[in-house]
Amino acid sequence: MPIEKIEMINFRNHKNMVIDFSPGINIIWGENGSGKTSILEAVYILSNGKSFKTNKLTEAIKNGSTETTIRAHFESATTTLHQAIGSPKKIKTNNAFKTTKDLIGKNPTVLVSPEEEKITNGPHLERRKYFNRLYSNVSPAYLSNLIKYSSAVKNRNTLLKQRKTTKEVEVWNEPVAKYGSLIWLEKQNLEKSFNKELGFVCKKYNKNIVVNIDSSTPKNPNKKDLLSALETSINKDVLTKRTNNGPHTDKYDINLNNNNLRVYGSQGEHKLSFVIIKITEHLFIKKQTGKNATLLLDDLFSKLDLKRGNAIFDLIKESTQTIITNTDLVGVEKHGIDINNPNNKTKHLERNWKN
Repeated sequence: MPIEKIEMINFRNHKNMVIDFSPGINIIWGENGSGKTSILEAVYILSNGKSFKTNKLTEAIKNGSTETTIRAHFESATTTLHQAIGSPKKIKTNNAFKTTKDLIGKNPTVLVSPEEEKITNGPHLERRKYFNRLYSNVSPAYLSNLIKYSSAVKNRNTLLKQRKTTKEVEVWNEPVAKYGSLIWLEKQNLEKSFNKELGFVCKKYNKNIVVNIDSSTPKNPNKKDLLSALETSINKDVLTKRTNNGPHTDKYDINLNNNNLRVYGSQGEHKLSFVIIKITEHLFIKKQTGKNATLLLDDLFSKLDLKRGNAIFDLIKESTQTIITNTDLVGVEKHGIDINNPNNKTKHLERNWKN
C-alpha cells in the first residue's frame, strides 16, 4: 500500500516536516546534511518498527528536544510512532496501540542504501539479520516462531551466563528445539523460492552471471535432531556461556558464478550482486504476499554506474512507489526519470532547513 504522506516532529534535523508522496516516483534532492536520508529513515521505521541507522530510536530525537513523533498516512490507515527519552516507544494505527510485530509486513519497504551493502561484504550476522527480516515480512508464521525462538535462546543464554545448573539450562532445550526446527522448515521453502527469483533476475539483467544464496540450514531439519544437538553441546555451551546450536548460528554465503562473493568478489561484483539481490527482494515480496513494496533509494545513482542504475530503474517503471534521494536532479534524469512528469513529485531540501 503506497504511503501518501509522512509527518516528522523533532526527528533528526527536522523540527516539523510534512511531505506528500505520489504513488509513483518521488525525488527528494539537496546537498548532504539537508535531511534527505532522515525522510527515508522515518518511512522505514513506520514499516519495520526500527531504524536502519541506529538501534536506539532516542538517537533520532532532534538535538534540544526530549521526544519525537513520526506519522505515516496510507489509504486506509494512519500509523504513528512516538519516542521519548527514558520511555519505551509507542505505536498506534488508527488510534489503536500496536507492537513492532504488528507493523512488520503490513506496508513493506525495500531499502537500497549504503547501510544495506553489508549484506554482501559483511559477516554472516548481517546476512542472517537481512534474511530474518525479509522472511518475517512475507510470513507471519516465520515472524511468530522467530520471536518465540529468540526469547527462548535469550533465556537459555542468561542461565548459561549466570552459571546455573545443567538441569536449569536444559529446561529451555524444548522450546529452542521446537521453534528452531519450525524456523528451519519454513526457511527451506523460503530460501528455495528466493533463489528461484534470484535466477530469474540474473537471466533478465545479465545472462553471463549466476548469483545464489547458500545457507547452513540442515537438509532435513526436525525437532528431535536439534534437541539432541543441544543436549550434546551442553558442556561447550556452559564453557562459552552461549547456545551454540540453532537457526541463530546459521551462516549465509552469496555465490557469484560459484565463487564465494565475500572472499573472492571485487568491488564491482559486490555492487552488481547487491543490486540483483535488492531487485530480487522486491519481486520476492510481491510473489509471496501480492504487495508492491515501496522502494527507498538512498543516494543510489551517485554510487552506481549507468547500467546498474538502469537495472533498478527497470523495476521502478513497473508501477512501484519509489522514494529517491539524491544531491541533484541531473543524476536522476540521466537514468531516464522524467522529473517533469505530473505523476512524479520532487522536493528540494536545503541544509539547516527551517520548518
